[in-house]
Amino acid sequence: MKMESVVQVWCDEYERLLKDCQITLTTWNSGRANVHNSGRRGNDADNELRTLQTNFAKAWALLQYHENGCEVCQAISAHHGGQLSPAANRLQPLYR
Repeated sequence: MKMESVVQVWCDEYERLLKDCQITLTTWNSGRANVHNSGRRGNDADNELRTLQTNFAKAWALLQYHENGCEVCQAISAHHGGQLSPAANRLQPLYR
């Protein structure tokens, strides 16, 4: 299922950052499932999961920073009642 945002036409940077968030979240979820299914334990598994989580957190922070600092995104968000992207809104409950 393809997720599209309201700002797709106007802000390429937002779209790129949103895609990075989606990719890193999917990678983190896959990594968690792989570690769980394999039964791996210990520092190596913990470090791998911590790295995947950190990658997602960085991608999420960059998206939020952009959203708060981009005049185009701010204008579009205000026009749509504060909802910048349906896809980002689906990511939000998973992270916060």
